[in-house]
Amino acid sequence: MAKAIVEETKADSSDSSNSSREKLIRSAEGLFAERGFDGVSVRDIASAAGVNSALVGYYFGGKEGLLSEVYTRHCEPLNRERERLLTKFAASDDGLTLERVIEAFVKPSLAVSTDKSGRTGFTRLRAILSAENSALLEQLVAENFDASSRRFILELRKCLPDLNRDEVFWRFHFLLGTIYYTGAGPHRIRALSGGRCDPSDPKAATKHLVPFLAAGFRAPVAGNARGRGANSGMK
Repeated sequence: MAKAIVEETKADSSDSSNSSREKLIRSAEGLFAERGFDGVSVRDIASAAGVNSALVGYYFGGKEGLLSEVYTRHCEPLNRERERLLTKFAASDDGLTLERVIEAFVKPSLAVSTDKSGRTGFTRLRAILSAENSALLEQLVAENFDASSRRFILELRKCLPDLNRDEVFWRFHFLLGTIYYTGAGPHRIRALSGGRCDPSDPKAATKHLVPFLAAGFRAPVAGNARGRGANSGMK
């Protein structure tokens, strides 16, 4: 077994784009998005990739490590693009307006390639992992997005000085839900509008979503929520 792994990894070095490691990542992403984490075995992934199942442990330390690699591969470029846009907008004449902060966060999430249903494989993957109520997903989200989310929440608070911290958290939560459903369920509004409204079109979705979300962030605080948590937490 060990000899077979050594021989297979040696063969990989000549073509990294088609290496056993890359094959495993591509196969795992498709299978996880289709069946969820619990519904896929190491053997299933290796069989789909056409490689030795022991390579999952060799390259990733197991199935959880493989999922982490799949997830992080999508998150890293997303976070980089968000940071790039934030820096670009900050250097503009208008600076970081509320709309610009929202655009920097939203646009990279929508600007992804889609399948025939208008959803990305990564969107499907996140949806099915969420349905499993996976503690592993919570860990991956925290590891990959917490730092970026805190940065954007800070910028949102600068744009909305009259809102307390908790109110901004609530509205950021609704922003995340809006982005998620826009990516995961574009077919509904597309059908209702006869195809005129297509959330899988990143440019169109961003154009309509940014002002909608900005209006939500600027909306009056309901009831007496303004007074709760105003003097606590992040400054």
